[in-house]
Amino acid sequence: MNSQLTAQVAALISSQSFSLVEGSDPFAPELLCDFWSHGQKHIKHRRATLDAFTQSESKIEAAENELEIIIRDFFAEEMLIRVVTAIFTAADQRRGQCQAEPIARSLFLSFLDVKRIILKILVSEQGLSTETLKRINATRRSIERWTDMLLGPYVQRLGLEEFAHDVERARDFGEDQLSEQNAIHAAQTWNLINAGLRISFPSGLTSQTTADWESMLGAVLACFPADCFSQSATIKSLRQIRYERSGTDAESSPDGLPEIIRQRMLGLLISDVSPGKMSKQISPSDSQKPAFPSPQSISFTQIRHRNQKESS
Repeated sequence: MNSQLTAQVAALISSQSFSLVEGSDPFAPELLCDFWSHGQKHIKHRRATLDAFTQSESKIEAAENELEIIIRDFFAEEMLIRVVTAIFTAADQRRGQCQAEPIARSLFLSFLDVKRIILKILVSEQGLSTETLKRINATRRSIERWTDMLLGPYVQRLGLEEFAHDVERARDFGEDQLSEQNAIHAAQTWNLINAGLRISFPSGLTSQTTADWESMLGAVLACFPADCFSQSATIKSLRQIRYERSGTDAESSPDGLPEIIRQRMLGLLISDVSPGKMSKQISPSDSQKPAFPSPQSISFTQIRHRNQKESS
């Protein structure tokens, strides 16, 4: 999977992330296990490839273009891991549990360890031309800006600053996104974001890797609750998901309401059905009346008498 597809998946997960964060059910342990195991296998493959490049300067000179592609793809993968780790952290905090966050943080630290190796290669300038270093640095700075944009709501709203590269920049992005989330053109905003990602990450050559990366992404998408998807397997809007969950959320049930509101509702119900009002509404004569009127039927005798009168 090239960096463009990875960036688009990161944007998709970020755009629908609050539907996962606001869920109530715990995550399936097997999905978290797949997420961690496939992610660790993938990052182990990346580390082995980079270690092979750093063994000798001549090998780096012979595969400078290949190394540039590997570094570019890795920076895109780091962006996705930062977004996913922030989402799992927010989900655990909302649920009051400690389930997905430690697993995601463990994988995130493994990515940071490989990033240290990459930065060491760039600083040493072993076998890399100045033009290549400029392109790699420009790619890194661009991906960092995209990362802060995707993490903006989590920095501004939930205070998860540790996953952003520039906290103030991420907070500015978060303010803009939160102010526009209920606007009519909110869906078009993400279409523009995807268009910008396709420009920033042009499709082309990709680094060699195993299928573990795609399997890890599949495990992340499988963590989204079933009510996030329509019958056609498309993801519903966050507004629709919140509307559908409003009747099942514990906070919307009588037991989940604040005490002062429940007491006020109970007082209104009692006043509406008080004995005084009931006595005024129902008189003694009304209480003796049958609940249903007797049927207005005609007997055969009445019909025969009426016919005799008409004939005379």
